[in-house]
Amino acid sequence: MQPDTSQYPLLEDVAEVFRGESAVAKRDVRLPAELDAETRPLSASMELEFLAEVGALVYPDRVLVGMRDVRWFLRAAEPSSSEARLVGRARREGDGEVSVFLSVEPVSTGSATGGAEEATEEPIPVCRAILHFEQNYGPAPWPQHQRMLAPRSENLQNGRQLYASVGGQGDRVPESLQVVSWARLCELGRIQGGLIHPRAMAKVLPASRIQVAPAALEGALHLVKWLWYSFSGEGSREMAISEATWFRMPRRDERLMCDARLSGASSGLASFDAHLLGQDGIPVLELRGIAMASLPSEDLAPTLPRLSWQSFVKSLTPR
Repeated sequence: MQPDTSQYPLLEDVAEVFRGESAVAKRDVRLPAELDAETRPLSASMELEFLAEVGALVYPDRVLVGMRDVRWFLRAAEPSSSEARLVGRARREGDGEVSVFLSVEPVSTGSATGGAEEATEEPIPVCRAILHFEQNYGPAPWPQHQRMLAPRSENLQNGRQLYASVGGQGDRVPESLQVVSWARLCELGRIQGGLIHPRAMAKVLPASRIQVAPAALEGALHLVKWLWYSFSGEGSREMAISEATWFRMPRRDERLMCDARLSGASSGLASFDAHLLGQDGIPVLELRGIAMASLPSEDLAPTLPRLSWQSFVKSLTPR
């Protein structure tokens, strides 16, 4: 019996499901005109949401509590068509553990029949991860400095205004950046920010079987990018996440606080840890080993504007 795809917001076509063993699901996507190593069919958080929903087909009666060994791949070739399918393949690795591989398969449009058919090109790898499912979420660790880390009430700037305040063009900012409500550099190698659920993302994902809290996850990744930009003056992209742990799903009206710290950097690569806290100061999501790579300077895609580190710090300081 095929599962109800309405319970999985991003899954359009469930090709096969062997409960407790494996699953394959697909979604049609339209690729950008110029697909390069830094361009994705979906944002990083949405790709992980799609990946998690495919994994949830294997364990539909459990909740996602963790991911490990998350890795994004650089693209080796460009597809000849802008029409493509995002395909996820899940396989059981152990009790509650599922490995999922995500790829893009180009689709060619038949001129004679007017229909779409599978292209002969090789699938393009997107990302992979090992997911961990349990019957219930695990207990969240109690923060040592709860008062200091508790979400603040001020609403300094949203993501679009924040980008524009440091010399960028607000109208070219991705909608996902608006999950950052406010941000402030607290000390060397550390940034804090408030996260909100943007309306655009709420429309894409209805209140059903959301797996990874993509709005909160996207906000944490953007704060990490802001932190790396404060050091290097360069844009960056996600390459890997060593471990992610969910303790609960945030409420849709909940304002979260993210605390991100630099744990190491060398030769255009950097590693970060991030913690997302609920309004009660208790962790909702922990991300460890977020590996970021600087974007090449000759990249044609719009990147964050360059400016002095002091100006960047000042722009994130409460007025």
